[in-house]
Amino acid sequence: MGNNKNGVYIIIISLYCVSFFSQFLVARDVVYRDLFSIFNLFFSFINIFLIVYPWSYANVQFLHVKNNSFFIFLKRILYTVLLINLLLNIGILVVVFTFIPNIAEFKAEQAFLKLYDQIPYFANIFRYAYVSQNLGYFAIPIFFYELSNGNWKRAKIAIIFASSSLISGIAFYSRAQIFTFVMVFISYFFLVKNCLPSIIRISTLKYLKLFSIVIISFFILITFLRFSEMSYYGERIPSTSIIQNPILYSLVDYASQGFSNGFIQLERYDESKFLHGEQLFRDIYQILNFFGFISWDANDSQDKIDIAYDYDGGAFNGYTTPLVFNLGYFFAFVVSLIYFLLVRKFVKGKTIINLESSLKIIVFLFIPIVSIFYVGYPMLYFPLLFLLFVRILFFIFIFLKHIKF
Repeated sequence: MGNNKNGVYIIIISLYCVSFFSQFLVARDVVYRDLFSIFNLFFSFINIFLIVYPWSYANVQFLHVKNNSFFIFLKRILYTVLLINLLLNIGILVVVFTFIPNIAEFKAEQAFLKLYDQIPYFANIFRYAYVSQNLGYFAIPIFFYELSNGNWKRAKIAIIFASSSLISGIAFYSRAQIFTFVMVFISYFFLVKNCLPSIIRISTLKYLKLFSIVIISFFILITFLRFSEMSYYGERIPSTSIIQNPILYSLVDYASQGFSNGFIQLERYDESKFLHGEQLFRDIYQILNFFGFISWDANDSQDKIDIAYDYDGGAFNGYTTPLVFNLGYFFAFVVSLIYFLLVRKFVKGKTIINLESSLKIIVFLFIPIVSIFYVGYPMLYFPLLFLLFVRILFFIFIFLKHIKF
């Protein structure tokens, strides 16, 4: 059995409990019609179990660097990329806040598309920022590693570069990105907190609480600014909802819709709605199309998704449902099982974790944290490809270094 008292596991379980029980505050009623409904309910929970439970095995006591040469090589490349990302995301933030201060317009009407024509190369910059937005997470394990060794200066540099992912979320007015960054950061802290000296651990926890208050306040501000501009939103609130205040309703509805929406969509699923992975591999298709390797149209792709979800694909549908729509029941279960086995391999019985494994662990944390909203596997592609690319470059570097000309 795992260590069920570890912090990261408790956080993930708490997220699901809050998300699941919040639906009853906003009248999200789910009707179970027959045995197939019971099967869908069970299938949803077994898939969620497979991405949550392996974290119960985590018991990290020490962080170390297995290959110092690779660590230095990785840091140089990563920090160079993150410096570029940080500057670009700050630039995008300034541009968006200047030209599109209305959050509702940015989100509902996709007003940022207008900037593609107004600002030269903005479209390419925006696309790059979107694709690379999660690379900043790699600096979080480095931050805690440096803290564990008392290297405050290096730790500060790491956290500045890690913030590129948070600034990206703010620039995109994305509550989901902001929420994800905060929860991944907090979860990772509780995953490795025993690696930190007690004084540093207490100090870090104090700053983490302050950081969380600031970010949560900003999150609420974005919500208020967005929905205060949508006067019609209050009319959508069911009369049976316990919460009637539009701003508070939007927050609770935001947290709760994944399970109920996903279950309703799963009840409607049949072979005609099978997407052949269109949602899961959309970002990859977009990149391949951009470089001319395949012919793929974003509008056609979105049409397929909209039709499959009865034009409600923009809502949160949780974790299991998008997997089924894209892979079918069998392969949805297989993917969840593979995730379970991989995470268990990373953390079970591992009191000592090397930094290279930590880089994979932190992106795997995306999956249970965002799955109260949607399936997060597309978030893994670019970060893992980046790690592979750096590893190949390192091997080439070592090979050339030992060649005698």
